[in-house]
Amino acid sequence: MGKISAADKMRMQTLREQGLGAKAIVKAYPEKQWKLDTVKRICRRIDVTGSAVDRRAGSGRPKTVRTAAKIDDVRELLCSQEGQSGTHLSTRQVAAELNISQTSVIRIAKKDLRLKSFRRVPAQIINDATRQKRLLRATALLRRLTPRDTKTVFFTDEKAFYLNPPVCQQNNRVWSEGKKADVQPDRLLDQREKFSQHVMVSAGVCWGGKGRLHFIDDKAKVNADYYLGRLLPELIADCRQLLPAGFIFQQDGAPAHTARVTQDWLTANCHFINKNEWPPNSPDLHEPARLPRLGCDAGEVPQATAEAKDHRRAEGGASDHLARAATGADRQGCGKLHQALDCLCGCQWWAL
Repeated sequence: MGKISAADKMRMQTLREQGLGAKAIVKAYPEKQWKLDTVKRICRRIDVTGSAVDRRAGSGRPKTVRTAAKIDDVRELLCSQEGQSGTHLSTRQVAAELNISQTSVIRIAKKDLRLKSFRRVPAQIINDATRQKRLLRATALLRRLTPRDTKTVFFTDEKAFYLNPPVCQQNNRVWSEGKKADVQPDRLLDQREKFSQHVMVSAGVCWGGKGRLHFIDDKAKVNADYYLGRLLPELIADCRQLLPAGFIFQQDGAPAHTARVTQDWLTANCHFINKNEWPPNSPDLHEPARLPRLGCDAGEVPQATAEAKDHRRAEGGASDHLARAATGADRQGCGKLHQALDCLCGCQWWAL
């Protein structure tokens, strides 16, 4: 006979409340094969506490780790001090500091303190001068662009897509029977090239849709001459096709974008946000900055990169795969520039 379940204990409690003794309860359920001594012990608990499931207050082994003092210590070490972000310790460090197990620390955090664990997001360090410049330029853009104008902004950027993108090693597992020594060594190795093959792509998105994918030549350096001669006219053509009624061209602060010849060419050919108007270090405002994080899990970007390598940058199947990987840049995302500017100017978490 194994451990008696809570449901069986409740059955015994019901029969005990009806006046049955231990022998009568055992005879009532012969298929359960309950031992008489076990039923007698449960009956005594029912007589004393009134319940077959609830334990008597103060019974059992006393707590030696999850005490009130230890709970306060874990709260102080596990949570960041007020106004001092990042001063907390990890569960392993707390366990070493208090000389208790890491499992006990996690149990105290979840069950006693009711805390939840959240993954930290990497972010760039911004100094006070850059933060002030972001605020001033975002305020100026907010005055210049109405919510309707933001739908005419054409966001552009360049990105290198690698054939072997980074893989989360936590999820990169090999399942096999037996011991690890029995597994073929080649199955346990995640072989990667030191310099992985990649393809550089230039593209643009706006509220009205997505532009074409422009593949950059192998080993080409995207300087001002290359950008002005090969990429910029094609991007402007995409703008005029998607936004025939008028557009505002946007680019980040790359050296090829901020060069004097590039700025002069844009001034003469279209409306654009010049290098002194766009807030620096602001990927949260730049829609193509989200594209590298889209589609990699599905394997479309590596497949598109391989096809582009095989077909010498042919915009056939490769552009289709990369376009599907960039489906997150829809009109809802591109239409939220005004909201992002409003948040930045409101000194919310962007300014912290």
